[in-house]
Amino acid sequence: MNNSTISSITDSPKTVTHDTGDNAWMMTSAVLVLLMTPALAFFYGGLVDRKNILNQLFLSFICMGIVFVQWVLFGFSFAFGPPISAGFGSFGWSILRFGEANNGIYSPTYPLLTFAMYQGTFAIITPALISGAIVGRMKLIPYMLFIFIWSTVCYDPMAHWVWGSNGWLKQLGTLDFAGGTVVHILSGVSGLVAAAILGKRSDYDPRSTAAHNLPFTILGTGLLWIGWCGFNGGSANLANGVAALALINTNAAAAAGLLTWVIIDAIRGHVSISGACVGPIIGLVAVTPACGFIQPGWALFFGVFSTCIIYCLLLSKRYMHLDDTLDVAFVHGGAGILGAFMTGLFAEQTANPSGGYDGAFYGRPIQLWYQIAGILTAIAFAAICTAGILYPLDWIIGIRLAKEDELEGLDLAAHGEGWEVVASRAVGDLVKKVLANQHTTRNEICDNGTFELHYTPTDPTRQSFKVNIPNLPKTTNDSINSPSINHP
Repeated sequence: MNNSTISSITDSPKTVTHDTGDNAWMMTSAVLVLLMTPALAFFYGGLVDRKNILNQLFLSFICMGIVFVQWVLFGFSFAFGPPISAGFGSFGWSILRFGEANNGIYSPTYPLLTFAMYQGTFAIITPALISGAIVGRMKLIPYMLFIFIWSTVCYDPMAHWVWGSNGWLKQLGTLDFAGGTVVHILSGVSGLVAAAILGKRSDYDPRSTAAHNLPFTILGTGLLWIGWCGFNGGSANLANGVAALALINTNAAAAAGLLTWVIIDAIRGHVSISGACVGPIIGLVAVTPACGFIQPGWALFFGVFSTCIIYCLLLSKRYMHLDDTLDVAFVHGGAGILGAFMTGLFAEQTANPSGGYDGAFYGRPIQLWYQIAGILTAIAFAAICTAGILYPLDWIIGIRLAKEDELEGLDLAAHGEGWEVVASRAVGDLVKKVLANQHTTRNEICDNGTFELHYTPTDPTRQSFKVNIPNLPKTTNDSINSPSINHP
């Protein structure tokens, strides 16, 4: 959200004239950001083990229900309602009872309802990001309770501090154009803390991630990239030149991140598809707090520099004693911190005269300290809130799955359903039989034919074997474990 401020809140019941262009752009941006949550589900879903894909899709999908109900009831009012202090909003706008009026601060040329919808999509995707850190080991009901409470006590206050009309970080001068602090640092740190509290998966392997469906991940990446145009461009709050600047910077950073990752991978000997999907996400996260305050050349630098740093951090992941399954802390928390910090260096007031400030490289070094204040506040607040929610939940109802349920997978343990491979009948049945012999406990699909698989290991000290496929009972709840995809 643009950092520009107007002196007073206008909430008049009188008929007002809306700028149809601004309203159309903001509604379009809201839809684009809403698209990012199912896109995130595909992105995450393709990277997890097959036994957890339905659960991983659901962990993102359920946020669209839980968070938006909370947002309509009181979340928007708590974040953006008539403030009672520099730290808190109020319940004055609960249940969004303000009609179609404009608002002098948040929506000067379009309905406040449009702004509420737009910001609600940010509130939805932020806790959904956390789910990538806790894959395959958290109970479903505690997760849903955590999402509701975390949105209320962590996201809403932080949104008020950074974007609210009198938020103390906003008044201090912290710049966060579109959510580098509010969305990415909060979710990254919360994911890290949640992963630490839950502990490692029972079948944790620090050297690999069982990415079972990379086409899902590529699809999710593309949709996230498209949705980010609304995420950043809509944060200009108007259909104006700042929105155009944010769009250009968003795509420049994403493209630079993609190329940087691919080039590093090529130098190291292979180009990882899963890694190539992570590169643009790093660039997008890094440029988010700065996209409306910097020139496009710096956006390219944000993408290149952040991707190089996060790539190096991911190389060291295997030596860390923490199971952040899909690298939420590094990709979102780390890139968000880098982006917020660099905003304090490269921000230029001429790029956004109404809402920006000059950074340290443009003669105003104090801006860097304001950014550091925002970063440290987000880190500490997210860690305290996450621990303060999960520990009581663990003591009261328990949050960690039983080991046997983890090994079986949440698709069956939590949902009673399984993910199926769509392939030719012969190949599909063959794969099911092979994997059934690798400790799959569910029934297999019936077929009148028989197949045989012969496995010859490259290691001569290991024994080869054959698998004959007889007639099988007809059920379809197989949990299939794919070969792992090694990440850097």
